[in-house]
Amino acid sequence: MRSLSGFVVIALVASAEAQPGQVPAPAPAPAPAPAPAPSGSDVGSGSDQTPSWLLGVQDVTAAEMATPGKLTLTMARAVELAEKQHPTIRIARAAVEAAYGRVDSAAVPEHPVVTLGASVGAGSTSTACGASNLMGSGSGGGLSFTSLCPTFDSIAYNTSLSARLNWTIYDFGLTAANVHAAEASADAAVASVASSGLDVRLNVENAYLQAVAYRRLVQVAQNTVKSEEGHVDQAKRFVAAQAKDPIEVAQAEATLANAKSAEANAESNEAVALATLRAAIGWLDPTRQPVVDPNWPTPPDETPGDLGQYVEKARKDRPDLVALEKQIEAADASVTAAHAERRPALGATGAITYTPNTANWSPEPAWSAGLSLTWALWDGGRSAADVHVANANLLSAQAQRDSLLVTLTSTIEQFRTQIMSNRASVASSTEAVKAAQQELKLAEARYAQGLGSQIELADAETAVTTASGNLITAEWQLATAWANLIRAVGT
Repeated sequence: MRSLSGFVVIALVASAEAQPGQVPAPAPAPAPAPAPAPSGSDVGSGSDQTPSWLLGVQDVTAAEMATPGKLTLTMARAVELAEKQHPTIRIARAAVEAAYGRVDSAAVPEHPVVTLGASVGAGSTSTACGASNLMGSGSGGGLSFTSLCPTFDSIAYNTSLSARLNWTIYDFGLTAANVHAAEASADAAVASVASSGLDVRLNVENAYLQAVAYRRLVQVAQNTVKSEEGHVDQAKRFVAAQAKDPIEVAQAEATLANAKSAEANAESNEAVALATLRAAIGWLDPTRQPVVDPNWPTPPDETPGDLGQYVEKARKDRPDLVALEKQIEAADASVTAAHAERRPALGATGAITYTPNTANWSPEPAWSAGLSLTWALWDGGRSAADVHVANANLLSAQAQRDSLLVTLTSTIEQFRTQIMSNRASVASSTEAVKAAQQELKLAEARYAQGLGSQIELADAETAVTTASGNLITAEWQLATAWANLIRAVGT
């Protein structure tokens, strides 16, 4: 943000070397009251006057919808919309639901499983008569033949109904450890939603402050153009009265052209900033453009608090730290579960079967029940590998937490220092604007009396433009530093 702000001032000064004109000093204004939080259902009415992307946001005010094709937003309102609809937050919330589903899945072995089955079938059977030999004799010799009975086929039907119960009564801590790991992972996912919300909020605030800065730079450029137009007219009147050399008009017109070019550049930068804000909010409707309130959302006036207090609060409140602690807890439970994989499991089984068929349509149902104890004395090294992986995940989670703790103090101190430095910059830039405006008044008075020149007037107005740009940048950086500090503390 600091390098971008410096670029704005350099570009503004370079394009306004000869841009005289009285520019009112932009001062921080009180932050407008944030829009009230919506209540009730998140599903809007879907009326024709409500943009599609605002479905779920019920309190769209008349002031926000006043300009066709645009929606005027305060920073608080922009943050509120992003928290409702930004895809990053929605993805994080979906991850929480998936994590709770894994908790239920991990607990399944503790619950009995009942399986029902049914079948029906048919098949053919064959019945054959026994063979016989008939012998006859006569004077002419013997006659013999064999007579076989024909084979008769029939169809046999059979059916089956069954129910089976399997229940792991106790697995010596394996399921409990898996459930514990899944629950800790779900808690980490919940904390990650809050962390994602803070990140989205910071992105929206930074984009909004950037848009406000460019909007105010546009106002500076517009005021400069208006002032230059007056000076061109003034120069023409001097030349017409033969009080000034005609070169005064050429100089004034050249300065006006530069001012208009600077205004076009400022408007282009503002459009880019608004596009960045649109993306930060998660804006979905292409037919309506966000517009920012040109007043600064006033940052806190007080001096930043003590570093130790900020660090202590961050270690307690930052949701990403909470998420990492829960991930460590989940990893530790996974280690326990991996060790428990080779423990025995005590289970119960029960079954009942009813199998009528063609031969007997009313048999008695058969049933069975029993207990079983299974123990994998050797699993080929699978449990040892799982323990290895679980220990590595635990070490990784601990290292991530410690890494964040290491950088936490320096990050908070960096933003505290920026706030104090930018507060001093705002104070000095405000004084510089006042001094430059006073110098400009004197130069304009001299020029009106025919004593000054366009060069002197241009130098005075360039000083005002530069001082105004520096003040805007300092205010921008101050507000941004406060937003970053709040995110670093995890408030």
